[in-house]
Amino acid sequence: MNPFGNRKPVIDPELFIGRRDLIAAVCECLTAAPPQCCALVGDARSGKTSLLYYLRSVSPGHAVCDGDTVARFVFPYVNAGPYADLGASQSHGALYFWRDLARATAQSLALPDDLPALLDQSIAETAIVDAVYALKCAVEDMIRQRSDCTFVFLIDNVEGIARLPRHTASFLRSLTQDPDIGARVAYLVTASASLSRLYPVNELREPSSFWGLFANEIYTGRLEDADITALLARASALSEADRAWIRRLGGANLMLLLIAAAHVYDWRLHPIGNADDVERAAVEEARLLCRSWWCELIATHPMVTDARQMLLNQNRTPTSDEAVIVQALHERGLAHRDRHGWRMSSTIFAQALSDQPGTPSDEASLSLPPAAPATLPAFTHLEGEVYAFLHEHAGRVCTRDEVKRAIWPVSPPSDSALQKIIERIREKIELDPRHPRKLIAVRGQGYVLRRDVD
Repeated sequence: MNPFGNRKPVIDPELFIGRRDLIAAVCECLTAAPPQCCALVGDARSGKTSLLYYLRSVSPGHAVCDGDTVARFVFPYVNAGPYADLGASQSHGALYFWRDLARATAQSLALPDDLPALLDQSIAETAIVDAVYALKCAVEDMIRQRSDCTFVFLIDNVEGIARLPRHTASFLRSLTQDPDIGARVAYLVTASASLSRLYPVNELREPSSFWGLFANEIYTGRLEDADITALLARASALSEADRAWIRRLGGANLMLLLIAAAHVYDWRLHPIGNADDVERAAVEEARLLCRSWWCELIATHPMVTDARQMLLNQNRTPTSDEAVIVQALHERGLAHRDRHGWRMSSTIFAQALSDQPGTPSDEASLSLPPAAPATLPAFTHLEGEVYAFLHEHAGRVCTRDEVKRAIWPVSPPSDSALQKIIERIREKIELDPRHPRKLIAVRGQGYVLRRDVD
């Protein structure tokens, strides 16, 4: 089995390797007095969820941060991603979220799950806030029971909270403001974009806003040298030359390193074609991903028009506007600075931006929102995750269980819930969603994203 083919979050803490600098940065926030909230910001599959799983595996009261002041932590974990897809059921979504948070807190303390049955679908809208408040009080009581511990709530895909009623965020903030427990409560969350983009600053309602707690944002896209070495050590069949080749292809970006390593590893076991074929295959697999990163940056910083050409040509120092994008690329492990200036770190990324290896492309096609399928549609978080998995396995049938295990390693949804996500994806990629040609359901098996249909 290819050791680089599994790009799902790492659940087993024994398999979690590297990211020591990232953990140290998180611990610096958590061991402050009082502990500081922080957000892990990065692209899908950049290792954010794996880090949360790693922390969640720590026993209650166990010390995870070294130093003169050692804090003892409890890490309740909740994935807020599904709440972004509730639509009209937002009020019930707040109830589900607090139910999950209370259960996660009880589980992290090995307490019995004796929460009241509050999830009757017929519950009146006016009673939901009261039910949510009761769950919040249950969480507060559990925190009071362990006065020797700091509670760090791990909220994965925190974008989902931004879709829920405002009282959800206000209640979360209130835990940090309680005079009895507030000094022992913090949040470590993950997001695909800066939290300031979830709520405009002028909409923050101090002091009730949850979002104002996050002064610290840590970007997860770039791997340190020690992390890359540990990652590539998974395969003893790779030579030192292979490892150097993979680093050149992927730079310091986790996803591109995994793509490059998977192709190089397969080629070493089954040497068909030549090294150029391996590089072309890696670029082709990563092209959509790389172009989506670039177009997202351009959309966020529309005043920058030629930072791409500056990086590709490596012919001048970036302007102040271009430096914003260069820094964002550096945070993703896609650009680095040497004695000559800024350079592309990843051959895959540079060739993907060039459209075809060695062939310049139209700058406007990258600086303006391109027509499909050059960029991904406006998927929600879960839609994007499911689509990305099917795209990685385009041309073959993926069973429902495969999809669910890949996206939801813990607490997978029902088949009908997955089907609803598939239907929403079709609405965004099909000309006629009622008669799909791209994303096909194979009766009794699963789904296939076809390669042969534009």
